Formats: sequence, C-alpha cells, structure tokens
Amino acid sequence: MAILMTKKQLAEFLQCSTRQVEILTGKGRLPKPIYLGESSPRWKQDEIFAHLDGFRNGGAS
Repeated sequence: MAILMTKKQLAEFLQCSTRQVEILTGKGRLPKPIYLGESSPRWKQDEIFAHLDGFRNGGAS
C-alpha cells in the first residue's frame, strides 16, 4: 500500500512552502499528485523518493 503525503507534509519534507510545492509540481519538477477529491492532492511517497534519487544520481527523472 502506497504512503500518501499531503501538500503540507511534502512541503515540510522538502523544507519549502506549500506554494513552492505547487510551483515545482506545475513545472514538472515534482511528480503529479493524485486527487482524493477536487482539492485534496496527495503525492505517493515512493514516487517522491524515486524522483529525488534521480536528481541525486545526476538525472532529472
């Protein structure tokens, strides 16, 4: 079962604002969220980790 992160949890993890999470997602710098309703975005924790690993390994996944 995937662990889902709220926008606030993701912002705290990345040490940025929730607005910055929106900006990074809109620019494709973060994976797209899934929605649990019209205004309830959630990011899969394993996708975030894989995405960040791509940057750490020199790529932009």
